[in-house]
Amino acid sequence: MISGLLVTAATMAAVALVLVVIDRWAGDRRTLDHDVASTIFNMVGVLYAVLLAFVVVQVWQTNDDAQNYSQAEANDVSEIYFTARALPQPQRDQLKNLARSYAETVATVEWPAMAHGATSPRAVADVARMRVVILSYHPHDYRGQVLMTQILDSVNQTVDARRNRTSRATSPVPTVMWIGLLAGGAITVGFTLSFGYGRLRHQILMCAAVAGLLAFTLWLVQQMGHPYAGSIGVGPDAFTEVIGKFRQYP
Repeated sequence: MISGLLVTAATMAAVALVLVVIDRWAGDRRTLDHDVASTIFNMVGVLYAVLLAFVVVQVWQTNDDAQNYSQAEANDVSEIYFTARALPQPQRDQLKNLARSYAETVATVEWPAMAHGATSPRAVADVARMRVVILSYHPHDYRGQVLMTQILDSVNQTVDARRNRTSRATSPVPTVMWIGLLAGGAITVGFTLSFGYGRLRHQILMCAAVAGLLAFTLWLVQQMGHPYAGSIGVGPDAFTEVIGKFRQYP
């Protein structure tokens, strides 16, 4: 959050400085009231608002999906661990150890790696080994068959949730859209600097406020576009909670 405030403050200061320079250089030659310029400015503002709203909704949905899939995956791993307690040896300890190892690897190793778009090979190996272990179990009664089916379903759901979680590690905003956002923001702020308001202080306040709001919004888009990194990213809280339950009920 501090970085966002710094970006906002720096943008506002830069716009104020540019406006002072323009005022000294152009003086009264700037347009005081031009209908054509006002119409173009309104059109640019509307188009940019639509583009920015679309991107904000997209990154917000990505961030929300990352939180939901992480929670679902942690719940599936927890179900594997506690259901495995009803299995005979050696599948009982094997699945419990794999579930615990997977949760710890995701929380401590894979989560920092996802900030750079990477994953943990160890976590992949653990979840693959779970399926091998449960398929090695050959139940001799109906109860055993039900337990095997439940754990196998949980493993498959873990794989699906993991795939959905890791797919959100990269930003949904492509480079070409970032170019449009930055160019649109520069054009919008540039239009506000081109008009003359008669009172420089009032114009500095208005233009700096617009530029600061746009800068903070773009900072939010950048932060939320990487849901597993940054100060407002999704943390491994769901897996940390599950690990605590594993230790509480060994």
